[in-house]
Amino acid sequence: PRKHSLRMIEEGSDQRDATLRLFSSKPGTYSAGVQLAVYASAWKDEKDLADIFLYWNGYAYGKDVEGKEAHAQLASSLKTVDATFNKVVSDEYDLLGCCCYFGVHGGLTAAAKQASGRDVRVYFGDTREPQHVEVRDMADELRRVVRTRLLNPRWIEVMKQHGYKGAQDISKRVGRVYGWEASTQEVDDWIFDDITKAFVLDEEMRRFFEENNPYALEEMSRRLLEAQSRGLWNPDPELLEELKKSYLEIESWMEELAGEGEFQGGAVDIISFEDVPDWNAKMQEIRKKFK
Repeated sequence: PRKHSLRMIEEGSDQRDATLRLFSSKPGTYSAGVQLAVYASAWKDEKDLADIFLYWNGYAYGKDVEGKEAHAQLASSLKTVDATFNKVVSDEYDLLGCCCYFGVHGGLTAAAKQASGRDVRVYFGDTREPQHVEVRDMADELRRVVRTRLLNPRWIEVMKQHGYKGAQDISKRVGRVYGWEASTQEVDDWIFDDITKAFVLDEEMRRFFEENNPYALEEMSRRLLEAQSRGLWNPDPELLEELKKSYLEIESWMEELAGEGEFQGGAVDIISFEDVPDWNAKMQEIRKKFK
């Protein structure tokens, strides 16, 4: 709106910069950045994810503008955000089908919260039936896709038919559930509870993973433990204890498989840009432009 452009001009932007509204990653690059930080455990709090989103996506596009550096303009625009929204047109794709969904939408939400200093509503548009479009809270949509696919016994049986790849796909989806919680805090505790019971503690599923892809089970279990340690998931003490015991057994599998080689252990080291000098220097330089 005009009032937002006028405000940005008052803050020091020139007229063209004040009208910039399309932002993405730097020309020649791809990704919102947030999903990479989440998967690498390279963040400590929501502000880190917000800064990473701004760092990666502070390049403007539009008429006569081809990827102009505009971090300050993006940060200023996010101050006015009350809600974020995304949609899909088919159940062939859903919010757990790719990490880019939580990387972009979740990252945008975290950045908007930090920029505005207030809570930001997160919505999903269901346009599968053009004559019956629905808008739902993101939490409701996440419940739907978890029930209809990830925790659906029929879907799980189909995944088991694909052996190594099926196990990998299950683990990837669990990782994306974690990504949504990390970036939006829209995932219910019962979802993590049921994931733990269905894939980690169920004896039949454990045998499936052990025989076909123990690495997928290790990654999934480690991510669940990370969610709990970060306060993103609050399981019952008994369930958490069972998960920890199970993970110790999985680690023993890894040791046997690795032999004399190295393997990914159970400890999750959280390292943000503040802990890496070169990365920190770049982030501090960009942060000056956010203000």
